Amino acid sequence: MEYNYGNLIKIERMRRNMKQSVLARGVCSISYLSKIENNQTTPSEEVLEMIFKRLEIDVPLYYDFSEQVEKVKYEIQGLLKEAILSRKDWDRQKEVEKYLLNPVVNQSKELYVTLLLALARFEMMPGREGKYFKEIGWIEDQLDRDDLLRYGLMRCLKLFNENEKEEGLELLEQLNEQLATSGISDWEVADMSYIMGGLYYRCADYLQAVENVKVGLEYFQDHFYLERIVECHLIIGLAHKRRKRFTEALSYYQRAVKVISATDLKNYNGMLYNNMGEVYSSLGDQEKALEYFMRSFEYKQEVKSKLFSVLSLIEGYTNYDNSTEILNWLEKGYELKGDKEGLEEFDHHFEIYKNCYQEQDKIKLIGTLKKAVQYFELYDDYVYIEKYALWLARELRENGKYKLATEYYEKVIAIRSQAD
Repeated sequence: MEYNYGNLIKIERMRRNMKQSVLARGVCSISYLSKIENNQTTPSEEVLEMIFKRLEIDVPLYYDFSEQVEKVKYEIQGLLKEAILSRKDWDRQKEVEKYLLNPVVNQSKELYVTLLLALARFEMMPGREGKYFKEIGWIEDQLDRDDLLRYGLMRCLKLFNENEKEEGLELLEQLNEQLATSGISDWEVADMSYIMGGLYYRCADYLQAVENVKVGLEYFQDHFYLERIVECHLIIGLAHKRRKRFTEALSYYQRAVKVISATDLKNYNGMLYNNMGEVYSSLGDQEKALEYFMRSFEYKQEVKSKLFSVLSLIEGYTNYDNSTEILNWLEKGYELKGDKEGLEEFDHHFEIYKNCYQEQDKIKLIGTLKKAVQYFELYDDYVYIEKYALWLARELRENGKYKLATEYYEKVIAIRSQAD
């Protein structure tokens, strides 16, 4: 078996923020250490022992682990697959992390990369640290084509989360072209396609969003991964809704309802009912829309999620010009929000309706609409950019500011043409 200690040495050194010159001192030259770390040479056992001792890591040097490599790789990938497809990831992540101390992993470059990629994939879940993703970046030049695709998708997600959408979209396009001809297993292609569909949705490329998510949906349906099926129906429904294909959107939401009704996945009902309410509102059935918005509010538990239902109810009652109910839900919204952090966007939403229906101050309304458009442009939130830009354009036109109104109408047209 060919031992590959280079990745292990490089990563352990960088974890300790240790320079090559410090690690190499009294052991070997810096250039020789660099070759070891890049797997360009096989060092002697004596050199390895001194390096390991300085790094304070204990890895057996003489035992042949070749027969165990495939077994361990199968175990790691199996745990990852179960976690990703079943959404039961916390416990599985802890199980996978135990392999960091496995001597088999530490003597196989392929296995070590497999482990890092698996741990980095867990970090794509919300609220996780990104230390393993960072470590893969240190050895990016040593990844094979399939592993580069896996790492590329993680990079893409990171770029989108940092609002670097232009660079993220360029990378996403490359991944979209290459994934179909990769050697990546079907289950992982399904998961990656689902994620890519979600990213295309964030770019307002709804056609690509639907196409990619459908790849995942086909696999999840064939293998009865019910939660993933619901997630796919939701995103496809959202994409159709944004393209004004309301009948198609409603059909996917109804499919999700059917799956949920046969399971314990009731936590999706809040989001699902809110989106169904928006579709019914767009179809002109305001009574049914309000019914679903209310059901959504009752199902939801998390504050931010409930606030979106409050906002939908406020918007719903504007269709009836029902000031009493608008102000009633506006008060509930402010009460729910309180002084909690991370909910700044609702300041913009609520101030608009406050100035329109409570203060009834057109000048303040125009000012808050401008601020809202600027705020949502920072986050490329096309839904609210379009909504508030259109509202603002109409207010400006009524105030005789036709040139400025035209600028905001043009924003709306640009967004709608992109969606088509």
